[in-house]
Amino acid sequence: MDVVEFLLERIKEDEKAAQKLLGDRSVSQSGRWYEHRLLRECEAKRRLIRVIESARQASLARIVASSPGETVGMTEAIAWTALALHALAFPYSDHPDFQEGWRLAE
Repeated sequence: MDVVEFLLERIKEDEKAAQKLLGDRSVSQSGRWYEHRLLRECEAKRRLIRVIESARQASLARIVASSPGETVGMTEAIAWTALALHALAFPYSDHPDFQEGWRLAE
């Protein structure tokens, strides 16, 4: 499982939990506000993942199409996209599928 698959699965789990609580009539008004916020955050994370993945794919395509020596900065761009995805994975670091290689140095 790569970090993108991991993140998309965790986002699905977050959404399911929020939707379940929104269906519970005993949840307070502040709880409902929080669950709506969580759903918006899930969508924001998905959008951010799409942006990061687009940047990574564009960099990879440029590397493949480049001549030797023309890839300056492109490998760094790929490294930055990985760091961004690993930062998004951090809140889920206690999940059993989290890989230690995704943990950012503190």
